[in-house]
Amino acid sequence: MWKQNAEMILSEVPDVSFGIYECPYPYKRLLSPELLKWCAGTGRFSFLKDTCCDPEQIEAKLDAIRGTSLKLFNANAATLLKSLDMGAAGYSGVMVNFHPDLYVRLLQLQRGNVAEAVRLQQFLGLASAVERQPYPLNAKYHLSLEGLSIGLHGRTGGNASLSASMMLEIEQLRGMEQQIREMFNLHTF
Repeated sequence: MWKQNAEMILSEVPDVSFGIYECPYPYKRLLSPELLKWCAGTGRFSFLKDTCCDPEQIEAKLDAIRGTSLKLFNANAATLLKSLDMGAAGYSGVMVNFHPDLYVRLLQLQRGNVAEAVRLQQFLGLASAVERQPYPLNAKYHLSLEGLSIGLHGRTGGNASLSASMMLEIEQLRGMEQQIREMFNLHTF
């Protein structure tokens, strides 16, 4: 069904390159390696935000698109370094709202200092556990700690809020980010 709809869109909208964002929530909708190979073969897809969170699936997808213009960007911080080592093009996850500079640094280290990249990955993977908190409220709270005047509400409404414990976790995450920046000689915000 997805392929049939994609073919229709591709024929109706010529000369446009497309990106794909797999649905992580409220239910997983992932593309198979075979479907990604088809996408790559059209020459019309250039970006995939992969949300599978599974190194084996990422590797199969990378094998399916290798040598094409379709690039996989991992949305999962815990598997990021492993996926970069397998050939992923980069990172496209929500944790970049917390510490974008550390992801830039990981990409730099991955290309030249593997041991330091592993050290930084260990922090980034653990830090990504805050994704289990209500997002984007947790990111907004973090940004408010950085001095951005931003409210702690979301467009979806509902009962989502941050508990006192969740706020402390974000504050402690911010403190650890500063220590990691010092460890890797990065300027602090």
